[in-house]
Amino acid sequence: MTESIASIRCGDDLRGRVPGTFFPIADPVCQGPVGEPSLPAYISQRAGFVAAHYGHDVGAVRARLGAEYTALRDLPRFDRVLLWFEHDLWDQAALIRVLSLLAEWPALAGRLFLMPADGVRPFPELPQAELDALDPVPLPWSAVEAAAAAWRAFADPDPSALDRLSRRSQPLPHLARALRRHLQDLPWTTDGLGMTERALLRAVAEGATDTDALLRALRGADPVFHVTDLIVADVLHRLRAGTRRLITRDPPHGLSPRGQAILAGEARFTPPPHFLGGVAIGPRSPWRWDPVAAGVVEARGRVTRPGLPFG
Repeated sequence: MTESIASIRCGDDLRGRVPGTFFPIADPVCQGPVGEPSLPAYISQRAGFVAAHYGHDVGAVRARLGAEYTALRDLPRFDRVLLWFEHDLWDQAALIRVLSLLAEWPALAGRLFLMPADGVRPFPELPQAELDALDPVPLPWSAVEAAAAAWRAFADPDPSALDRLSRRSQPLPHLARALRRHLQDLPWTTDGLGMTERALLRAVAEGATDTDALLRALRGADPVFHVTDLIVADVLHRLRAGTRRLITRDPPHGLSPRGQAILAGEARFTPPPHFLGGVAIGPRSPWRWDPVAAGVVEARGRVTRPGLPFG
């Protein structure tokens, strides 16, 4: 009897290249709010964010996300479920979202397999022969439960638990590093910028004057957060909005005098309201990333847990 296979991927880029029935999840989990606990409320929350920030119709987004997440209920009928998620933050955030849902179905125990990512190349860049030769790694149920715990911490409005969790070895090989990178997009104690915001400002200062150049610069500088053009556009919008913008409003982009001062360490950035996972960021948000302590701190400066610098 032929073995039935399902392949889950955070997007459509492997459709037709991987075995079995293809289950895409288009949800850009590493961007925007994720705090709603029930799946229907979560889907509505995510649809509102994606539609508002990426220029899509909210009804169409809600329908797609609803269909993709609902389709996962069909997984128990398959003999093997292959998880095609790479090392970077985009994939790892989507992986723990998916596994947090699969953790409710213990009938899947023994049927989940993680496809091995080498930590460097995205799966779509592999030649087909190399992609076909990958050997699925059985995922123990304890790893599924650990992923569900990581998701709860990721969606928590208090990032302290995620900070503690990210310092421990995880059964998912690339998760801890990705979660550290996620937390580094909290406003820093040094200048108020998150890591992606600072990298974008530096890229502009070094001559990246349009979105394509910024995308290349950010991807080249950061192997853990593989940004997309829509993420770059979202961060750009945040940094060039209002009268205290850090970047000129229209291309070719350049730093405003305030942007120059902040990048030089002579002023501080006040982040506008937005979400980082479950954490609400804004002018009154208490949560910061302390690069000296390499950890999350509250505004009054208490480190949630000391640790070694993250490299």
